[in-house]
Amino acid sequence: MTTVSDGPAPVVRKTRGSATTPRVPAAVPAGLLLLSLPLLRPGTLGEYTALVGCGLALAAGVAAMLRREFAPTRPSRAVSALLALVVAAYVWLVLHSVWVDDLLRIRSQFQDFVLTVGSLVAAVLVFSDPRTRLAVGRGFVVVLCLVGASWLVTALWWAVMGVGTGQIGMIPVGTVGPQPVYLPFTVSYSTSAVFGTDVPRLTGIGRESGWMAMYCAAGWFLAQAVGYRSWVVKGLILAGLVGTLSTAGFGVFVVVLAVEAFLLPRGGIGLGGFLRQVGGLGAIGGAAWVALYAPVLGLQAKQTSNETSLDERSDATAAGVRAITTKPWGGQGTEKQAGINLISDIAVNGLPFVLLVTAALLVPLLLVRPAPGVRGRAAPVAFVVFATLLLSQPAAASTWVFVLVALALACDDLTETERHAPGALLPRRLQRRLGIRETSGAPS
Repeated sequence: MTTVSDGPAPVVRKTRGSATTPRVPAAVPAGLLLLSLPLLRPGTLGEYTALVGCGLALAAGVAAMLRREFAPTRPSRAVSALLALVVAAYVWLVLHSVWVDDLLRIRSQFQDFVLTVGSLVAAVLVFSDPRTRLAVGRGFVVVLCLVGASWLVTALWWAVMGVGTGQIGMIPVGTVGPQPVYLPFTVSYSTSAVFGTDVPRLTGIGRESGWMAMYCAAGWFLAQAVGYRSWVVKGLILAGLVGTLSTAGFGVFVVVLAVEAFLLPRGGIGLGGFLRQVGGLGAIGGAAWVALYAPVLGLQAKQTSNETSLDERSDATAAGVRAITTKPWGGQGTEKQAGINLISDIAVNGLPFVLLVTAALLVPLLLVRPAPGVRGRAAPVAFVVFATLLLSQPAAASTWVFVLVALALACDDLTETERHAPGALLPRRLQRRLGIRETSGAPS
């Protein structure tokens, strides 16, 4: 006869967090870092809220460290190299300001060092986790799509209801002060005529249109690195780029697009690859022609509509070229837009800073090793950022510029399965519309 024990039932302990069920979801550090995008320079509010943006970035870094206990990490050597070179560049800025002996400049450069290096260190911690870097990359692309869609809605609203209608508020943008926000959430600081019709000039998440154009151009290439291959995504990003009406941004985009499509190696050497690269030379020539002569966005159109801005940038750039032989260590810039780009920055922050920033953007590409069968996206993103800084925008205190390149480098380290894994936040049907192919394993 079998007896049944009436003893207490065994206690079932709850399983602690693990790599598959982490205690801190990837969305937490990713979301905190993305919230810093408009708050850190060169974001829309960066001139006023950089400290808040840095705090959010640091909070993202802390969340990423807490997540490390339960989720595996895979740091990227290329991202670490970028961080080291950026630190060296900003150390030079601080030492250079001491040498120049300008008290206000010393204080400003030290603040920039803390804000930029602190935020970038936090971003590197976030990007060490493959799932979190994927979440940040996808979130960044979605933000660009929403901004581009908003501009399209505003432009259509103006076409129907009249120019300047639909204003819902004002926010401070860069150094130009409060600017209007139009339905649904389009930030614009001016209007421009396109084929006789006034449209809002999109500022978006940048403190001016040129920065937003750089984000859109980089996002076009980054989208593929995070699995968003849909032409809807590319169309909305392109709408955002066009909405900026940025001559430099448009020119950089078309040239980098031609270089990436025809000249960057794709593995193997054969007749097809040779013909593609030969044809690429003609494509680059065509892209350069478009950048110069395209209506509205071309350089020739800019000379007609904004000749003063071009003249000031040209004067500052010429001063930088002269400084290579006259004062390569930099000094006090005298031109109205001194330091507006990397070339002109030679006369202000010195040739060592320019070389270190150039190395930070380009040298880590040598360390990128994409998984077999994966086409790297970090190179075109880095080229877009470098060309933008070289020609039209300042590198100093531009925190999210370096975060963006670090993100592209980290995403190139994702495997094909990782970059196409469906996420947990967006509906599966929407993810399929964005280009995600169903694979096993979803990032948390």
